[in-house]
Amino acid sequence: MTEILKLGGSLLAKGREIVHLLSDYAVKNALSFVIIPGGGPFVEPIKELSDGISDDTAHWMAVLAMHQYGLFLAEGELEIPLVESIDGLRNAGYICIVLPYKILKDDDCLPHTWDVTSDTIAAFIAHKLDEKTFIKVTDVDGILDENGVLINRINAKELIEKEHKGCVDAELPRFLLQNRMSCVIVNGNVPARILDVIEGRETIGTKLVSNKK
Repeated sequence: MTEILKLGGSLLAKGREIVHLLSDYAVKNALSFVIIPGGGPFVEPIKELSDGISDDTAHWMAVLAMHQYGLFLAEGELEIPLVESIDGLRNAGYICIVLPYKILKDDDCLPHTWDVTSDTIAAFIAHKLDEKTFIKVTDVDGILDENGVLINRINAKELIEKEHKGCVDAELPRFLLQNRMSCVIVNGNVPARILDVIEGRETIGTKLVSNKK
C-alpha cells in the first residue's frame, strides 16, 4: 500500500520530525510513503520577482523551490531517498521524497500560473501513480467556511464556486474533479492526525472530494 503525502513548506520547523515519524511507521507497518515537498519560504522570493519574469520561468523556478525543501527534509541521520521519476517512485521502498522537476518536464500538462502550486502537483503525481487520493499536511486544520468554522467535508465543485479557496491552490479542486480524486487536509502540528487519516479513523481536518456521496 502506498500513501501520497504533500508536506507543506509552512511546516519547515517540524518537517523533519514528521518525515521521521512516517519513516518509522512505514517500516513497522510495511507501508510505502511518497512525500511531495511544498515550496513554503523557498518560493516567496520568486513571487516577489514575478513582475519581472514570465509565467513559464516563475513556474519552473517555483517547482525547483520544492526541490530545496525536499533536500532539507531528506538530510539527516535517516538519509531519506530523493526520487526524480515516476518509475523510481514505484520502486522506492518504505519512504522517499519527490523532486518533481523532471517529472513535470516529461509531462508538462499543468498550467504555468500561480493557481498551480505544490497542492496540484501532489495531486498530479498521485494520479500518475494511479492513486485516487492524497494527504495534504499543512499548518492549519483545514478549509474554513465564511464564519471561520472548519468544514469537515466539501465537494470540489462547491469549492470551485467559492471565491476564497482557503488553504488549497485554485487549480486543485478542478484537477480533483476532472480526475475523480480526493484529498484529506490535516494539521501537521498535530502529527497523530496524519496517522488517523492513514488508519481510516475520524480526525480533525477537511476531506475534499469529487463525488456526490
